[in-house]
Amino acid sequence: MINIKHIAILVVLTFGLTQAFAQLDNSLISDKITLNTSDSNTWGVTVNNFNYLRNTEYFNDIEVGRTLFGYQLNPSLFIQPNSRMKLQAGVFVQSDFGGNPGYNKVLPTFSLKITTGKNNAGRFIFGTLEGALAHRLIEPLFDINTAITNRIENGAQYKIETAKHFGDVWINWERFIERGSPFKEQFTAGFSFQHKLFEHSNGLYASLPYQFLAHHRGGQIDTDSSNMTMQFNGAIGLQIGQVTKGWIDEWRIESYNTFYLENTNSGYFPYREGNGMYSNLFIRKGGLGMMASFWRGDKWMAPRGTNIFSSVSLDKPGYTEPIRQLIFVRFLYNKSLADGLNISARFEPVYGIKSSLLDFSYSLYLSYKLDQCFGKLKH
Repeated sequence: MINIKHIAILVVLTFGLTQAFAQLDNSLISDKITLNTSDSNTWGVTVNNFNYLRNTEYFNDIEVGRTLFGYQLNPSLFIQPNSRMKLQAGVFVQSDFGGNPGYNKVLPTFSLKITTGKNNAGRFIFGTLEGALAHRLIEPLFDINTAITNRIENGAQYKIETAKHFGDVWINWERFIERGSPFKEQFTAGFSFQHKLFEHSNGLYASLPYQFLAHHRGGQIDTDSSNMTMQFNGAIGLQIGQVTKGWIDEWRIESYNTFYLENTNSGYFPYREGNGMYSNLFIRKGGLGMMASFWRGDKWMAPRGTNIFSSVSLDKPGYTEPIRQLIFVRFLYNKSLADGLNISARFEPVYGIKSSLLDFSYSLYLSYKLDQCFGKLKH
C-alpha cells in the first residue's frame, strides 16, 4: 500500500528540488514483434540490431563498475499466413568487443504470435518473447542491463495494449532439466500492468502501475541436493503527468512501494523479506530529458533487479546495507535518426547517502529494426 509518509516525501522532492523524477522510457531499445493485420498471406525478413556501450564508474561496496561494449544481431524470416498469426524464426548473435571467443552468444530464436480479443488488442506469444526492457518494469525489480546481458527470453507471454491499459503476463523458462540433471530448473514469471485512471483534454493524466515477479529454483528429477528457493518482488505505484505545449513537452511524477519475500527457508540469503520506496520526477523537451530519482530500500533483495539498488553486495561477500538510500540525477537524449534507426544516450550520476560517494554511469545505444515484406505466400 502507498502510505501517507511516502506521498509526503514525493511531494517535498517534487516542489523542493525543482528537478525531475520518472521511470525511464526504454521503448527505443525494447523488442516488439510486429503483426500487421493487413499483411495477410505474406512472408519476409526481420532484422534487429542493437549496439551498446554502457560504462558504470561505481566504487561503492554494493557494486563495482564494469564496461559492456559490443553488438547484438537477430535476423529472422517470417511468414504471416493470415491476419491473426505470425511465425518468425532466426538466430541471435552477440559479440562483446575484446571477448574470447569473438561471439559469446549464438542462440536460435522462434516466435509464434497470435492476436486475440476485440480490435486485436491482445497478443499471445509462444517461444522467444518480447522480453527484457519490453516488460516495462522499474529498475529495483528488473535489471536495466538485461537488454545487454540477458536479452533473449523463452516461454509464453500474453500482452494487451489499449488506450487505457497495458498488460504483460509471462513466464521465462531459464533452465530446463531432465532426469538426473546435476542442476536445478529455473524460471521467472511475472506480470506488469498499468491502468490509466483519467486523461483530460489538456494532456493531464494519472495511472496506476502494478508489477510482480516470482523467481523459482527447484525441481524434483535432478540430482542437485541443494535447497530450492522461491523469491517474490512486487511494486504498486501512482503516476501523474501531463503532455504540454509550453516550455517543456512533458512532465511526470511517480512513486512506488515495493516488497521482497523469500517464501522458502533456503538459508542462502541474509534477508527473507524487505521493502522499498522509489520516487521519480521527469521533464522532457523534444528528445532531451532530465530525471531524478530517490530510492530507499529496507533489506531489499531482487534476484532480477538492478544491482545498485540492493542491500546485499554483489562484489564484496558478506557486506550488507540494511537501509540503502540513493539519489539519481539522469540526463537523457533519445532521437530517431531515420526509419527504424534510433539513438539513446544517457549520463547518470548516483549519490549513496550512507557512503557519501558520488558514482556515475554513461550509456550509448544505437538500434536498427527492419521488418520487410517480400511478397505473397504461394499455395
